Amino acid sequence: MPPSTPLNWVKSKSIGQVSEIAVLAPIKLGRVPGERRTYEERLRSAIDNLTTRVQQGIPIELDRIRTIHFGRMIIIRPEQYLVYSDVPGVQYDETASGKVPKPIDDYVPLETPAGTPSTFRSWLLTLVEFDGDIRVYFRDIAQFIADDFDALFRNCEDYGSTRKFEEFWAWIKRYQIQSNLFYSRYGDLSVVRIKQLQDFKRRFDEFVAEVRPANGLRATSVDELFDQFLARTQQYASDFPTPGGIYKSKG
Repeated sequence: MPPSTPLNWVKSKSIGQVSEIAVLAPIKLGRVPGERRTYEERLRSAIDNLTTRVQQGIPIELDRIRTIHFGRMIIIRPEQYLVYSDVPGVQYDETASGKVPKPIDDYVPLETPAGTPSTFRSWLLTLVEFDGDIRVYFRDIAQFIADDFDALFRNCEDYGSTRKFEEFWAWIKRYQIQSNLFYSRYGDLSVVRIKQLQDFKRRFDEFVAEVRPANGLRATSVDELFDQFLARTQQYASDFPTPGGIYKSKG
């Protein structure tokens, strides 16, 4: 029996402790059984719902994954990736730069001159930056937001369920694409650490406002106010700004 050939999976890039993943998955063609919507329309509706909640400051399911720095989902239509092409059966508008496809119905196959139906599908591009290892990140997805994640990606081809993790993991790796450039300005800071620093800055500003109030008067007891400030920031007890601290280690 010949030896098995290992799959050449795309590897995520990392800067410091921040990693990235880009997944380009084909969206199913046609209508959802029992519905008038296409799979793309159902997916777009689910994404729009998340977007509206984010814009209104309403918590969403992704908030449970504390390691996410950044996330984006983009539906790529055939009219976008066929710009300046010349495909039989596709209707175009002529422009000064070249041919631009007219809107394509993802439910109606195009008839090519040879008489063979040809259908162009939309694709879902998902971009995420997160702390730590990629497999651990998707373990968190499967553990904490399985149903919500499935509700989005069930509209893509070959997708199963996060509840069968190895199959789910294989699907992610199958559709992962290479990021040619990955840049993270704060690769040494986790999401948790950024939140800690944000909270520390807010408390420090409150302390400064008490020591030097807007009325120009000086606080009578800076030491007492500083002790109160320390009491409110006990989670940063030593070795600031390393995780969990106030004072940076001299060692």
